[in-house]
Amino acid sequence: MYKLTILLTLLPLLIGAQFVAPAASPPANNTVQAGYTKLSIDYHRPNVRQRKIFGSLLPWREIWRAGANENTILTIDGDAKIGGELVPEGAYAVFIIPDNSGGWTWVLNRDIKHWGARGYKRGRDLMRVPAGPHRLPERVETLEYRWMNVSPQGADLVMEWEWYRLVLRINLPTDFQVNDRAASELNPAKDPKEYYAIARYYLDNGSIRKAKAWIDRWAANDEEQFGRTRYHAIIEYLSGNEVKAKRLMKRSLALAKEAGNKHYIRMNEQSLKEWTRKRHILPADSVLNRSIAFHDPKGNWLKQSHLLQIAESRPNGTIRHTRLSLFPHTDEFDMQQVRGKEKVQLRYLRNTFGYSVNGNTEVDSNTIKRLGLTAKRMLGMRDYYTYLYGLPMKLRDVGTIVDPQIYKVWFHGKELLEMKVTYAPNTGKDVWNFYFDPKTFALKAYAFYHESDGPGTGEYILLEDEAAVDRMILPAKRHWYLTTQQLYLGTDEILR
Repeated sequence: MYKLTILLTLLPLLIGAQFVAPAASPPANNTVQAGYTKLSIDYHRPNVRQRKIFGSLLPWREIWRAGANENTILTIDGDAKIGGELVPEGAYAVFIIPDNSGGWTWVLNRDIKHWGARGYKRGRDLMRVPAGPHRLPERVETLEYRWMNVSPQGADLVMEWEWYRLVLRINLPTDFQVNDRAASELNPAKDPKEYYAIARYYLDNGSIRKAKAWIDRWAANDEEQFGRTRYHAIIEYLSGNEVKAKRLMKRSLALAKEAGNKHYIRMNEQSLKEWTRKRHILPADSVLNRSIAFHDPKGNWLKQSHLLQIAESRPNGTIRHTRLSLFPHTDEFDMQQVRGKEKVQLRYLRNTFGYSVNGNTEVDSNTIKRLGLTAKRMLGMRDYYTYLYGLPMKLRDVGTIVDPQIYKVWFHGKELLEMKVTYAPNTGKDVWNFYFDPKTFALKAYAFYHESDGPGTGEYILLEDEAAVDRMILPAKRHWYLTTQQLYLGTDEILR
């Protein structure tokens, strides 16, 4: 009787039990905080499973639900901009239109409660954003959405599946929000450390003038502390106040020693070393002559044309291959560049501008706009590549103003010779510093900032290895960084 009672008790459970297989396309969520805004993507993750996806399972130029099962949903809890257009706070269904011609399309739609593309209505689209897909070096088996290049100002929504990566940039109004909050909440602040917090924000996001204004308010209202005093010193240094900056950094070092903080002791000692600039006995003209003699001993730069094969890699893993023909003696130019599935050529020969896409010289206006196939852009590309790959020889060009004083400095862990270069008003408005090996006079690095933005902004480039090109010795790799955040931007490499 007892066993029968137990069986009767369990019978409803046994009858109601149902086997559930693991989902073929399980749900996933990826959420990130960027500035004051939360960005979230909810989707289902199908696998390739030995199928051909794009162009077969998913036909070209047809709407795709950008995932599996229910709608893929992008949620933004504040206003944003995508493709230059305002996106109000809310949730949106994400669709993608793949296209074998190279131009894919992101689609944001207001209806979010459908099964995939069933019930999709174009009239409910919020926007369509063109995008160029990147071909991946390895196949991605499972569909994945990631947030990349996240900063207070925005983030990239990145889709990867099979052989393709597609990027949707979302820009955020964080700078305006910071300004508004500062105006209402920091006049005055409840705690002086709030002045420091906003000063750090502006330091980290490239506005040295605003950082200086707020750090001055912090210093006038709060006690010294080795960490905050260190960044006060950095802001003063980037503002051009070297004497005050060194004094503050020494004070931060003393405070760090009192606190026994080895990390700040090490950083402060390194900063003071890097900020020590000693006048060098050689004048700038002599240093430049010796550097040119090292890189171009036969004077070939201006004698002939030069062919360069370059791989330009970026942090998102993409690599763009560029074939350059530079003609320094005639100012002509020819560039062939592979951008995804498109091979773009820009050329300026015999005072005539021309272009082609995948060998075709007749392309539609949308392609011209999307790829920048204009004479102005071509001349800009010519000047950009000719300048970078012609250094240091290009520092002899008309309009270049070389400061006669050379300094011995520490720059990113190396003792180098620093040369400051500016330009005549009709030539350029950037301020450049070039860094040379004190023994061989090889060019090792350079940095620049826009005159209107001031010191501490702009970018710096570290050079690595050497490549032999037409009996010249050129830097083989250029590693690019954003100065304010020391943010890695990419690497350009001469292929040998």
